[in-house]
Amino acid sequence: MANFLDLAEAGFARLTGFLIALVAGSIGLFAVLIPVNLLVIKMQWGAIWWLNEAVEYALYVGVFIGAPWVLRQGAHVRVDVFAAALPARLAVHLERLLNVLGAALCIVLFVYGTRATVLEFEDATLPDKDLRIDNWYMMAVFSFSFLLLALEFGFRLRRASDAPSDMARGAF
Repeated sequence: MANFLDLAEAGFARLTGFLIALVAGSIGLFAVLIPVNLLVIKMQWGAIWWLNEAVEYALYVGVFIGAPWVLRQGAHVRVDVFAAALPARLAVHLERLLNVLGAALCIVLFVYGTRATVLEFEDATLPDKDLRIDNWYMMAVFSFSFLLLALEFGFRLRRASDAPSDMARGAF
């Protein structure tokens, strides 16, 4: 069973790595397109009319899709002062509890997001923008990201069992 979980975690790490590479690529693309758009406007050749709203969509998707990778890297906002003051064994128990609570919250948000996705799909709602992407796509991103976050919290819970020495290195 542990071998399957090791493979699943390695696959999950590759998936989140791929997703964050897409996010980074979109940021790089917009870093190029924004000055190009300014040049096109300055030269009075028109404009890339969809660019501002595409950046908004990409930032939304990027934040949600990138969150599991950020959690995996331990690069999220976190206060370890309390855990550092605890004995190592107690700190590991606290880490496990927080991972269970994080996973539970993410599952609730996944269920909420899935229900909202279905409702948005049934209603076929569209935003009031020039670049109109069905709302259900954005809700699907929300749901998918919380599913990935719940999985990452599960993997963190598994890693929290490894040893207090991992906690001292910040491997959670």
